[in-house]
Amino acid sequence: PRTSPDHGTALDLAGTGRASAESLLAAIDTAARMSATRSRATARGARR
Repeated sequence: PRTSPDHGTALDLAGTGRASAESLLAAIDTAARMSATRSRATARGARR
């Protein structure tokens, strides 16, 4: 599985102070939760 922000590079917003990190933070949170779930499943002996 993989996760990523739901937007492109937003070069037109760079340096304007209008860009939002919300999507990036949500992707990081999702990846962390996916990793934790996978780690618990692996510890229980689940196959990948």
